[in-house]
Amino acid sequence: MKVPFQDFIAPYHELKTELDDAYFRFMESGWLVLGKEVASFEEEYAAYCEAGHCVGVAHGLDALHLALKALDCGPGDEVIVPSNTYIATWLAVTHVGAVPVPVEPDSATYNIDCTRVEDAITPRTKVILAVNLYGQPCDYDALLATARKHGITDKSLG
Repeated sequence: MKVPFQDFIAPYHELKTELDDAYFRFMESGWLVLGKEVASFEEEYAAYCEAGHCVGVAHGLDALHLALKALDCGPGDEVIVPSNTYIATWLAVTHVGAVPVPVEPDSATYNIDCTRVEDAITPRTKVILAVNLYGQPCDYDALLATARKHGITDKSLG
């Protein structure tokens, strides 16, 4: 039995007209960044999320970096991060001058272990940066309860 890793053909054919139209609009515009396509995406996605604003970025590192900057996270601050995450999570923390504080995963979900987060919090903890791994969301209720207990803003949850 041959099991395909991922089928890109079926979804492409389902959305072929829309995808091709978007691709040619982008290519003919000459804009790699910014431009009408990105502005349109930002407006539509902000409306979809019922948010006042949306900023399109190149990748997750940029998104995390901007989020930490928006939280005024910087030198002298600590950010709790999963010990087993992609390097961009840690790099975003160091890019703002803060210190990543690794927390080991829960053995059942491989996401950050909420009980260990409590032990990692210090007076310098500014952010708990959660990462959803392997299709499983973190236990945000437990993380939020811990954050509130220690006076860490709700907005700091990733």
